[in-house]
Amino acid sequence: MEIVDTHNGYGWTTTIPNQITVAFLEFIASNSDPVPAVLDIGCGFGVATLPALAAGARVIANDLDAGHLRSVRDQGVKDGFGEWLTTKAGRYPNDLNFEDLVAIHSSNVLHFLDGEEIERGAAAMFEWLRPGGKVFLQVGTIYAGHIKRLVPVFEDNERRGVKWPGEVANARDYVLEDFRAVIPDRMNFLTGPPLVDAYEKAGFQIEKAWYYTRTGLEAPLTNDGREHFGLIACKG
Repeated sequence: MEIVDTHNGYGWTTTIPNQITVAFLEFIASNSDPVPAVLDIGCGFGVATLPALAAGARVIANDLDAGHLRSVRDQGVKDGFGEWLTTKAGRYPNDLNFEDLVAIHSSNVLHFLDGEEIERGAAAMFEWLRPGGKVFLQVGTIYAGHIKRLVPVFEDNERRGVKWPGEVANARDYVLEDFRAVIPDRMNFLTGPPLVDAYEKAGFQIEKAWYYTRTGLEAPLTNDGREHFGLIACKG
C-alpha cells in the first residue's frame, strides 16, 4: 500500500480500499437496484469511487480539491465509466445537497469536522438517502500512534464531560513531526460513542460499529488496534 498526501491539506489517502470501503463495495454489488446512486464524500484520488463505478454504481464523487476531482474524472473516463460519474466540489456538509441515494461512503473525513458539523452532517445524510439506504463511515481516532501525546488532554476533557473531547484547535502541537504538515490545526480526534450517538439521533439504525486497524496502516500510525472506528448504519 502507498500513502499519498492529499492536495488540500487534509491528511493523506491510500491506494487500496480499507475495511469500510470493502463493505461499501460489497453493498453495491449485492444491491437490487441495477445502477445504485451512491455518494463518496472526500473521494481523494478515487480509492472508493473508481471501484464503486466498476461494481456497477452511479457515483457522485465529492472533494474539496478540484485537482482530486479532475484526476478521478480522467481515470473514470479512461476506465469507460465517464457517463456514470458526477464530480462535485464542496465542503461537507455545508455546500452539498442530494436526494434518493442508495449509499454514502465517507472515509477519514469526519475527524476534520467539529462536533456540530458531524451532527448536522448525520442529519443531512439521513435526508439524502432513500429508505433502506446505508452510510459507511471510517474515522481516525484518538488512539492512533501519531497522536499519543494528545491522549491526556482527551481524557481530561472526557472527565469534565466535554461531548467531543478530541476537538482541538492546535492539533499540530501534539502530532508526530513527520505528519504535522499534512493536517490542519483544527481536528476532532474521535471515539465511537459520540459518533454513534449522533447517527442514532439523526434516525439511523446502527448495523455495525467497531474499532480496528485500517488495512495496511504504517508502523508510526499504529497503536493498539483502535486506530480507526467504523460505522455502518441504515435508514429504516
